[in-house]
This record gives sequence, structure tokens and C-alpha cells, in this order.
Amino acid sequence: MPTYVVISNHPPNSCPSANEELRKRSRNMQESLDPLLKKYEVKPTTILHLDPGHKLLWVFEAPSAEAVRDLLYEGGFMQWNDFEFYMTTTLEGILGIVEKLPPVS
Repeated sequence: MPTYVVISNHPPNSCPSANEELRKRSRNMQESLDPLLKKYEVKPTTILHLDPGHKLLWVFEAPSAEAVRDLLYEGGFMQWNDFEFYMTTTLEGILGIVEKLPPVS
């Protein structure tokens, strides 16, 4: 199954440490996330807070990029986070691709 990496971030005033509504949401995040993970067939392999910043690193196995996107939308995460979204390739895979490309110099 393909792997996708998402880095989410928010400004300090949208942090659950500063915003009461977002604090309530974050308390229930796992509970609300579980049904969405099942619905979109997405498996989180890593979710880490990047200290001391206002960032999360999410690594997902999912059937498609759209499944991850839709999970993030339906979970309402885009209401208080910006996202960097990446498809991934193994190191071995990318080296194989690089070898097929003509050099630029």
C-alpha cells in the first residue's frame, strides 16, 4: 500500500494549548479519527508532534492520496491547520528512477 507523509502546522493562537475549542477537539481527536481511518482504509504508522513547534508529522499507509486528503477534510483538520502533503518512494525506488534520467550536466 502506498505511503503518504503529511506535515500539519498551525499558528500559536490556533494551538490547543491556547484555544479552548481546539483543546476540546484535540481531546476527542483519536475517538473521531478512528471511524475515518476505517472509512478511508487509512493506517497511521506515525503521528508525532514536532517539539517545540506547532507541527505534527503524520505518516499514513493508504489506498490513495485522495483517501488521506478526504480523511483530513472530513476530520475538520483543515479548519485550523495548514498542510504539506507528500507521496513517497523508497530510497531503492528513487535511485532506480534517477538512473533512468539523462544527466543535466
